[in-house]
Order: sequence, then structure tokens, then C-alpha cells
Amino acid sequence: MKASDYLKKTFIFVFVFSFTYRIVFQLFDGLDSFSLRFLMKILFVSLLTALILGILNYFFKV
Repeated sequence: MKASDYLKKTFIFVFVFSFTYRIVFQLFDGLDSFSLRFLMKILFVSLLTALILGILNYFFKV
């Protein structure tokens, strides 16, 4: 596999998992604290986490 494939697969897996986990966890707490600001924060954190882990996997090829 090429190094870019490791980046893509890790990025997609981590982004989907992190985003889904945070949304579901928030839904268990209640919908009253769910807002557009909270959604943007989740999106940003998930994107940043997936990007960092994807770049690390690009170099280490785990």
C-alpha cells in the first residue's frame, strides 16, 4: 500500500469514529445542550484528531 493510502484510511476511520462517538454521547446527555456551536466544535476536534493520527500513520504505516 502507498503511504497516501495509510493517510486516507486512518483519516476516514478516525474522523467517522470520533464524530459519531461524540454525537451519540451528547445525545445521551440530552438535546437541550446540542447547538450549532457544539456541532462545529465536534467537527473541528474530530478533523484535527483525524489529521494528526493520519499524518502519524503516513510515516509509521501501522
